[in-house]
Amino acid sequence: MRGHYVGTLIDLLTEMGVDRNAFLAECGLVEDDLRSDNLIDQHQLLQATQLAADYTRDSAIGLQTGLRLNINTHGPLGYAAMASENFEQALHLLMRYYKVQAPHAHFALERHGRNYHLICQPRVVLPEMPWLTAEFLVTSIYTSSEFLLNSRLAGVEVSFRHATPPHVALYDEAFAVPYRLEQPFDGLVIPVSLTRLPLPSADAVAASLFEKRCEAIRREFDRISLAERIREMQSAHVGAFLSQADVAERLHVSVSTLHRKLADEGVAYKDLLAAIKRDLALQQLRESELTVDQIAQLLGFSDASNFRRAFVSWTGQTPSEVRQRNRLTNDDYPR
Repeated sequence: MRGHYVGTLIDLLTEMGVDRNAFLAECGLVEDDLRSDNLIDQHQLLQATQLAADYTRDSAIGLQTGLRLNINTHGPLGYAAMASENFEQALHLLMRYYKVQAPHAHFALERHGRNYHLICQPRVVLPEMPWLTAEFLVTSIYTSSEFLLNSRLAGVEVSFRHATPPHVALYDEAFAVPYRLEQPFDGLVIPVSLTRLPLPSADAVAASLFEKRCEAIRREFDRISLAERIREMQSAHVGAFLSQADVAERLHVSVSTLHRKLADEGVAYKDLLAAIKRDLALQQLRESELTVDQIAQLLGFSDASNFRRAFVSWTGQTPSEVRQRNRLTNDDYPR
């Protein structure tokens, strides 16, 4: 998910009295991660969501955060939707490009008779608050739809899978349309006839320009190799590396598919993990004061001797030789 969505949640928590810096630190995030051009990985998203629930015990934080998101929040995709000829075209743009904004969510558009079902499926769900992330997604889509349709919402319904939440009274304030609970899906029911109405903000030239921008972002996202995504994922879990099964689950593939896709890139999983550990070991030896024993533990080795053997096989040098050479280089560097 784009960083600014999590930033909106953190803004709300800050207003509620939560220590912003402490919350960010506990999530493993910094302010720079909350940019709209940054992606928050699924683990950090789950951690931020869980901590938000733990810090506040406010059952409505997903709903309240979603209400703060407007069409402009969704970047080029939002602007392309605004410039679309009609709402149907905007919905199809959402289906084509939602991954550029929220790669860990799933959206679908299904035709059922005279209605479309716009289905919003979050990947992160808290068992104790099953409504939280669903409300965030559905409410953010609802507010954008209300804007695009200029509040012409006749026949629209909000659908939730969860049972009655503690804050259900807030739904009457949040939604100007009927809502239904314990339904087959989270999302919106939208009359097909409504989607054919022209949008007040339609602009064919602008729509084409913003769609091209969405396509460029999608291609850039698709170019990120699987190996690089795994490298980023594991680098965020130094000290407790993810298992192959955990990596596969977070990438929404089986372990066998993970290995096959890596093989297509000419990479073996064990070699990739070794390279990640090698690079982290070199970084710690050059930039930190951790002992060799501490670095071995950080990288998941049972003892320092196993780490030393692995390190020599990776680099042809011992950890002590690398650290000593680095210190000599720094001492010789003119100040």
